[in-house]
Amino acid sequence: MRRLPQLESRSAVYEDWPARPDDFEAIPLLRDARDRQYTYLRLSVTDRCDLACVYCMPPSGEDEHAIRRDLLSFEEAARVVSVFASAGIRRVRFTGGEPLVRKDIVRLVELVHRRTEVEQLVMTTNATRLSELARPLRNAGLHGVNISIDTLDAGRFSEITRGGDLGRVLAGIHAALDVGLEVKLNTVPLRGRNDDELGRIVDFAWSLGASPRFIELMPLGEGAKLPQSMRMNADDVLEVLGGRVSTEASTGVEGHGPARYMEARNGSGHRVGFITPMSNEFCDTCNRVRVTARGDIRACLASRRAISLRNIMRAGGSDLDLAWAMVWSLSGKDRGHHFLEAAEDEHERVGMSLIGG
Repeated sequence: MRRLPQLESRSAVYEDWPARPDDFEAIPLLRDARDRQYTYLRLSVTDRCDLACVYCMPPSGEDEHAIRRDLLSFEEAARVVSVFASAGIRRVRFTGGEPLVRKDIVRLVELVHRRTEVEQLVMTTNATRLSELARPLRNAGLHGVNISIDTLDAGRFSEITRGGDLGRVLAGIHAALDVGLEVKLNTVPLRGRNDDELGRIVDFAWSLGASPRFIELMPLGEGAKLPQSMRMNADDVLEVLGGRVSTEASTGVEGHGPARYMEARNGSGHRVGFITPMSNEFCDTCNRVRVTARGDIRACLASRRAISLRNIMRAGGSDLDLAWAMVWSLSGKDRGHHFLEAAEDEHERVGMSLIGG
């Protein structure tokens, strides 16, 4: 058994794990013990953000942000993605924190696009810096963006984000559409905060040709501190949306994330997406693996336990060593996510920005 060194931060608890077996001579497709195959990587590029949304980031920021040398370098990140691609990963999402606050982020996108065989590169962003970066990102190989927007009211937006400028986000949305990026709008419905706007957000997204999606509030980080009465599930949202959406069964998009989509009732071809980790968990079909900005591979969003791919690379490990760490980290993945247990355990509680939520 081997133990990776404990970092200064408490961002992860490192487990003993066996050294690479002698017969591990080729990179296999990533599967876990329940035969779930992994084709989708969420790669965090920073744990910092220029906003502090009430369900995500503390007002003064996280108390365990990584310093620069702790982050994966762009070359290390591209190498990790290349090994993942050899193991069957076909879609990579750049996340944060806020990925656009990482200096020279366009160069990272271009590097991953040029050096790996991943089929699609996408990003989740708050869009505050997207108006000036949309075209360079598109030229670098980015295919689409998921943009977080919880309200269309400027004052309310400032409250939810603790000081954010809605105008900059709207400019980023339009810039992304103008350069041909696929755009999805992500909204966390919060009873008493933005539930009176959900229909308006859907109409706004559809008017632009974008797909609106509603994500249930998760009991992680700051979200665990909010009253349960604020949480809304998909049925709650559908009730607010009224007759906009068909009542036929929802469908997912194979190879993409956990969102299930319902068609517009008016036959326009528009859709509304729902991501329901709490009311209707999708763990049985999970195809996602996460790597934090520090290079920790995590089998699940709710877990702090990880193996440091960064440490392996900086200790001179080979691509096979990286692949073995990936295989081992997923081998014991549980059937479910244990969000509620993590929310109750202060030691296990971790901010969304620190794990690339």
